[in-house]
Amino acid sequence: MKKQNLFISVLFCLFLAVMPLLTLLLPHKSFSEQENRNLAAPPRLSEQSLRSGRFMEDAEDWVSDHMVLRDQWVRLKALAERLSGKRENNDVYFCAGDTLIKRVDEPDEAQIKKNVEAVRVFAEKAGVPVRFALIPTAASVWADRLPANAPTADETAWISRLSAQTDCGGPDVAGALQAHRDEELYYRTDHHWTSLGARYAADAILADCGLPLLREEELRPRVVSESFYGTVYSRAGAWWVKPDRITTLVPEDGIRVISNFTGTETAGSLYVPSRLEEKNKYAFFLGGNQPVCVVQSPAAGPKLLLIRDSYSDSLVPLLSLRFSEIHLLDLRYYRLSPTEYIEAHGLDEALVLYSLPTFLEDRNLILLKR
Repeated sequence: MKKQNLFISVLFCLFLAVMPLLTLLLPHKSFSEQENRNLAAPPRLSEQSLRSGRFMEDAEDWVSDHMVLRDQWVRLKALAERLSGKRENNDVYFCAGDTLIKRVDEPDEAQIKKNVEAVRVFAEKAGVPVRFALIPTAASVWADRLPANAPTADETAWISRLSAQTDCGGPDVAGALQAHRDEELYYRTDHHWTSLGARYAADAILADCGLPLLREEELRPRVVSESFYGTVYSRAGAWWVKPDRITTLVPEDGIRVISNFTGTETAGSLYVPSRLEEKNKYAFFLGGNQPVCVVQSPAAGPKLLLIRDSYSDSLVPLLSLRFSEIHLLDLRYYRLSPTEYIEAHGLDEALVLYSLPTFLEDRNLILLKR
């Protein structure tokens, strides 16, 4: 028995020694395709970072992101949580209907004030009508799917408060989604809305702009993938959940897309089938994240500037049925003045549209003041 205990102790000590060593020595990635996000950078050692405690926080984040076999550990932890009766892993709830929903935490008030002020300044100086709207997450719209007493931020209250503070006016996207909450508005394994959810949001936007709503005969549903596992699935490690289906509603007929991924304009498209062969299948819409993208359509409508996050990738095909041009700016990558962009391209109106968690946390909205 003593020999057995000694063997187990030595084995455990070796594990504790080898895992950190391998984490330090093996090559590191800067981006996780599995989770579709940038991984933590190595911590910077300085007197200030040591005194503030920032060095240790950054070091902990780096180790967590780059731990050897990290994805496998996440899956193992998810299984252990499930077997123990828990309904959450890595801030993701295991919900009814084979659905995974990420928790929304209470935000940083200081960052919110900065973002609201940036939108207000942009509305004052843009020179065109500016609308503002926030997109609730599945945690709000599908609240009935959450485990009992699962804590998450009151998104309805936050959206109402922030919409009033920006003083811009805009479409009630949240209300449009709530009205259809029993439908498949979000992917079960990803944080984005489905094309159906985007369709209801598009109608809310068109109504607010005084444009005709979408007609059923204009839409042509087409399933392009039945094997989509999104970022929430990767974060939760819930390998037992079934994949999602990706559907398009609008054909590409007559649409011209100008993409700009690296600072050079290239011919793009509403849909990029090659991205369906990758982990991040949501990038099928417009090809994924890019600083600037222009969508031109035969529609006899106004020209729209869309300050946005990735939710708009699947929204734009629907808006292209009413707007003659849609110019998308992603402030994570576009660093110039949105106001000057409006003037240079002769745009008619602007819409600032973000998912609520992104708006609460994004530090790039300050660029709206330029």
